Amino acid sequence: MLLYDLILYEIYIFMKIIKLLAITLLSLCFTVGINILSPTLAQSSAANLVQKGTQLLQQGKAEAALEIWQEAEELYRQNQNQTGIIGTQINQAKALTSLGFYRRSCNTVLEAFGNDLKCLRLTENDLENILLKFQTSNTSLNFQGLQSLGNGLRAVGKLELSEKVLEASRKWVYSNNTKAQLLINLGNNMLSQAQNIANLDPNRRSSQDEEKLQKLVNQSLSNYQEAVSISNDKLFQIQGTINNLNLLVKSSQLVQVFRSNLLQPYVEFQIDTLPKIVHYLNQINPTHESIKIIINLAKIFIDLEEIDPQSTWAQLKINLTDLIPVYALLNQGIQQAKDINDSRLEADGIATKAKFILNQKRLEKALKLTNKALVIAQKISASDIAYKLQEQLGDILIQQGNYSEALLAEKSAFNSLQVLRRDLVGLNQDIQFDFRATIEPLYRKLLYLLLRPELDSNQPNVANIKTAVRVIESLKLAELDNFFQDACVNTQDINIDQIDENAAVIYPILFKDQLSIILKLPGTDNFRYAAVSESDFKAQFENHLLQSLRVNITLSPIRPELISKTKSQSNQLYQLLIKPFEADLETNLKHDTSQIKTLVFVLEGELRNIPMSVLYDSEQARYLVERYAIVVAPSLELLAPKPLLKEQARVLTTGTDKEAPSYRERGYHRLTNVKREIEAINRTVPQSEQLIDEKFTEINIQDKINSEPFNIVHIASHGQFSSNPDDTFILAWDKPINVRDFDKLLQSENLQRSDRAIELLVLSACQTAVGDQRAALGLAGVAVRAGARSVLGSLWRVHDASTTELMKQFYQQLLQSKSSQLRKAEALRQVQIKFIKGEIEPNSNYNIPYYWSPFIIVGNWL
Repeated sequence: MLLYDLILYEIYIFMKIIKLLAITLLSLCFTVGINILSPTLAQSSAANLVQKGTQLLQQGKAEAALEIWQEAEELYRQNQNQTGIIGTQINQAKALTSLGFYRRSCNTVLEAFGNDLKCLRLTENDLENILLKFQTSNTSLNFQGLQSLGNGLRAVGKLELSEKVLEASRKWVYSNNTKAQLLINLGNNMLSQAQNIANLDPNRRSSQDEEKLQKLVNQSLSNYQEAVSISNDKLFQIQGTINNLNLLVKSSQLVQVFRSNLLQPYVEFQIDTLPKIVHYLNQINPTHESIKIIINLAKIFIDLEEIDPQSTWAQLKINLTDLIPVYALLNQGIQQAKDINDSRLEADGIATKAKFILNQKRLEKALKLTNKALVIAQKISASDIAYKLQEQLGDILIQQGNYSEALLAEKSAFNSLQVLRRDLVGLNQDIQFDFRATIEPLYRKLLYLLLRPELDSNQPNVANIKTAVRVIESLKLAELDNFFQDACVNTQDINIDQIDENAAVIYPILFKDQLSIILKLPGTDNFRYAAVSESDFKAQFENHLLQSLRVNITLSPIRPELISKTKSQSNQLYQLLIKPFEADLETNLKHDTSQIKTLVFVLEGELRNIPMSVLYDSEQARYLVERYAIVVAPSLELLAPKPLLKEQARVLTTGTDKEAPSYRERGYHRLTNVKREIEAINRTVPQSEQLIDEKFTEINIQDKINSEPFNIVHIASHGQFSSNPDDTFILAWDKPINVRDFDKLLQSENLQRSDRAIELLVLSACQTAVGDQRAALGLAGVAVRAGARSVLGSLWRVHDASTTELMKQFYQQLLQSKSSQLRKAEALRQVQIKFIKGEIEPNSNYNIPYYWSPFIIVGNWL
């Protein structure tokens, strides 16, 4: 049997080689001008291939369709048929979308119309020139090209550009069906925009946010309904109806309160239209697409069942629940998938049926079906389905009280997810927005199971704690991948003891009803663990303690009475994070005599917006930074443990104290002390150069980085860190520089990243976005994208004059210390102590945390 399999495999490889040689020969002939097919035959063969590819895509065989369309493109090139070439490239983009390669799909459309830009780097300034190229003599080609580009931009998160591209296609609409297609795509775009707003912390949404959210949802629902009413194409009618229903159900999570009179027309539309759609699906021969629609429809109705009957959305549930018999629908979809041998859809259908039964608390039946679907998914290597089923398996076992088996299931889900890590970042925008709702909870369930105490103990076992740390590190990397929607994060195995034997690492982990803290001390597997449990702990901790603490710190310069309150709240945080480990951290010893000199925090959630230096020990009457150097690490696997020697320091300083055009455009004021800040740095660092005022541009920074070996870059300009990369930027003289462009801005083209990385990037006047719980993720993103080993940035905008003084003192500490190495976290610590002790501007109030605490080191602290 093994010999037979080997022979079959060799035949398969041989046929692939023959096919590749044939395509290569065709390409060579076309290149040198040898026309081995007549133009008519080439045209006819290409058209047949296009049709065959369409059929394959409809059958769910996207990879085969892609290959067929690539062959068709070569034939059109032989015949120099530009319309055919562009058309097949648009088709290839559709296949790539079906395969989940959203960036490649979007870029393929741009290339088809002669653009050499990439979708992720597109800006509004590029749009005019790009749209000019979508004006061929073929109206259909222009329209479909813009639809594909608009959908591609939406998939990679460029929602405003996507909407403008789709709107630009209105001039090429040539039938009711194409108008319906446009309306559906615009509806999908508005839904993504609505999800973007809904992703904000509900407690921080403004009334304008809520108003815009309702408007987007209403317009999207209206678009879907209009598409159904004007189209005679069954596919568009089905798409519009299903999308309308999906959004109706999703609206219960998106919008807090929605006036029922606005929803009622859409509910009536579903009552009238949905049974007709289901009847049509029952009449046609089953295809991959029709079965997929049936299963997705069942999923929507399962979500409908989960609406709280006490909520304002209860009437929606009452009106729609009885329209579709979900169980029968799922049985139909599963059987049809079997009939056409579509194992992937069969697994998906059985998994959905298991979830439906699980919601009814029929645990044994749900367990049996989940295992059945998992076997099918694993047989066809469908890891993207398997990890969800393994997670569902864990959920069932938890409900049954079988925690040991649940842990094994969740571990399997985690391992499957690791295999998929680079694929997950290619998921479309709907799933990108859903990261916190679908992917992150898997990590947290596994962490919760790993950190369950052993019997007759209040501690987890050490092996589980060690695994938990690995899971936390993986979660942080997944967050950064999700932030950029790009698997740009390269990791390496790091042994913290080899980096710094005087550092301890603290991992706080927030669960709904619990705060767990893992402490990693120097030495092999040297862990400590503590936890505090309380009903609804996370909400109380984040909303009442952390958010209040940050507000009080930032208001304290104008409301001095808040200073004592901030100390009290900072002490509460100290009691939770540090107090359980005081003996292990040697808090009673002085900094110089203790082994533990540096605390590395791997933070999450609202904790990332609080500077750990401000934690206050009321017994010792000191802030945490007075005892330890403090650093924040997005993940230890991202650290590059390479100290910088003082004699190697070369600084490029940039910024302006004038009213730059980019400041005026964004409504930012002048930074009047920047010139003094830059001059002070240049006096302290002998090898330094500056780019100020009109010279402070993206192109000039790139030129400097490529021509000279700067290892410290100091940018004194406005900027913002956000959980959305499109809202994470610094302002150069003439325009913003987006975080996505930091790789080409600060990484030399001439040498490898590891040979000449930026050791320290200083952003002295940037701030985290207001009202964004995960804004500090943008600061970590800056560090990763810039290829910088360390970033010194600020969590909030601080007074210009005090920032200048802090930066001046930082470079003095950095360059004038006794050590031959530049220890960045320790240099920042010494400056912050000077502020606390009132040694900086004695007659000012610079000693309060507002002025010194927001500055943090992210990344390598050496």
